[in-house]
Amino acid sequence: MAPIVAQVGPFTLYTHDLFTVAGILAGLALYYRALRRDRVLDGRIVVISLAAILGGALGARLITSWEVIDEVSAAELPLTYVITHGPRSIIGGLAGGYLAIVLTKRALGYTLSTGDYYAAALPLALAIGRIGCFLAELPLGTPTDLPWGMTVAPEAAAGFPRCPGCDGPMHPSMLYEIGFHVAAFGLIFTRGPLLPIRGDTLKAYLLAYGIFRFGVEFVRGNEVQAWGLTGPQIVLIPLVGLLVIHFVRRLRSGAYRLPIPEPATARGG
Repeated sequence: MAPIVAQVGPFTLYTHDLFTVAGILAGLALYYRALRRDRVLDGRIVVISLAAILGGALGARLITSWEVIDEVSAAELPLTYVITHGPRSIIGGLAGGYLAIVLTKRALGYTLSTGDYYAAALPLALAIGRIGCFLAELPLGTPTDLPWGMTVAPEAAAGFPRCPGCDGPMHPSMLYEIGFHVAAFGLIFTRGPLLPIRGDTLKAYLLAYGIFRFGVEFVRGNEVQAWGLTGPQIVLIPLVGLLVIHFVRRLRSGAYRLPIPEPATARGG
């Protein structure tokens, strides 16, 4: 485990933060490249992007704040403590960023759907960011007897207040997610939009990731919160549900149905 990249005097460069920033920058670079290629890049996009980053950062913190609400209340800590020190969630970041984009677009009167431009950039950013999680976070996952189970040194496990399963092989759950995001990025980047309606390729990716992440949570090592489910699983249920409803409506309306080609006319007389 390598939670710290470098430390110079009072300055500490954390592995998780380094890869998170690298992922955001790589995703934005790909996003702007696609917008510039299609000649739809303007100043409002910059404002929308900044709002997405801010919304994602807030969402990543606030959506899991209920997990530490007892600690915060007992110590009479302000909301700013939760934002700066609370647990972070990729799921909350995605939800917060998406909501920020929608609200900012409405405020600016921006009507062009840009979801498909995020569709490849997002899995690229998440794959890079998850490398930081793999290098800096414990536990890696739940205990496993599978041949690819990974172990960590006792010294590394001792640095975490909670590290169940760290005394033996664990599922490398972060690597599972990295593999999913790399595969999604490769598919979308090489094939382009996968659905005919603008913005639905991004929604399809988010739906696939939501379902995948719900399953990975069973070997992720997060604490069970209620009904035998972890916090991320509980949050995912309504989010995935909304996406399922969206695609059911699309299918029922025939939105993805291709027009039937007209029969070729006979030649000759």
